[in-house]
Amino acid sequence: MKKRYCFLVFITALLVYSINTTVYAQGDHQDIKPIISEDFQYDLYEIPGTSKNATILLAINTQPTPIEDDLNEEFEDDFLDDFDNQEQPLSIADPLYPYNFFMYYFNDVFYTAVLKPVTCAYKALTPVCIRKGVDNFFRNLLFPVRLVNNLLQGKVKEAGTEVEIFLINSTIGVAGFSQVAQNQFNLNTSKEDFRQTLGSWSIDNGFYLVLPLIGPSTLRDSIGLAGDYFLAPVNYIKSSELSYGLWALDLVNYTSFHIGDYESLKKAALDPYQALKDAYIQNMNEKISR
Repeated sequence: MKKRYCFLVFITALLVYSINTTVYAQGDHQDIKPIISEDFQYDLYEIPGTSKNATILLAINTQPTPIEDDLNEEFEDDFLDDFDNQEQPLSIADPLYPYNFFMYYFNDVFYTAVLKPVTCAYKALTPVCIRKGVDNFFRNLLFPVRLVNNLLQGKVKEAGTEVEIFLINSTIGVAGFSQVAQNQFNLNTSKEDFRQTLGSWSIDNGFYLVLPLIGPSTLRDSIGLAGDYFLAPVNYIKSSELSYGLWALDLVNYTSFHIGDYESLKKAALDPYQALKDAYIQNMNEKISR
């Protein structure tokens, strides 16, 4: 009964948001001008302990040596012309900046004080093969999310492939612990979710939002996460303790493969908060456009 009411609230929120999306979205799409420096280049990395689609932008020192100066001058004009012709990521309103920055700081403290120590202990005690199997199991368990969202986006072929992958991995792959479909049958998982579905329907981001323990998001993507919640089998386990325990295991197990990435961000990023926001929006835009 509670899940039925939650679902009705979710559908109502989605309809209201769809109608008023232009109110929450920033009026004109302005280009974000990346910080260009002779001394730095940028790269994308994943952040553990946050949304799995979240990425970060790292600034890496690339100060050229005197020997490289002549070559740099020769190619500088061509590089700048190519850069100007590239499509830049869209900006996004951040009207809740005080809250978002506080939540960013909260997630940072949670990772450093809680998630990282627990994950390091788990990683030390658990062999890589077991951790990989656990990760495969949870990815296989999210089959309903991928199937429904492929259908909602009209990707019938990909939906059929997801059915094949689930049946093969759930049987031959022993409940999904082994990715037989991917390794032996060369089938590829589409990794679609409701955030991407809403984006494919041309629903705008709305405003930027940092979620506790999840990380970067937007108003649209937060609604998308709520939609995926109703499709995740773990949420229908009657025992709340077991359900939360499985989510915690998934988070810790996933983070065990990415210890050190977040530390690299804190050391190298010029502005971790801004870099994380820009990289998240760009990453989501790329996934939606596929």
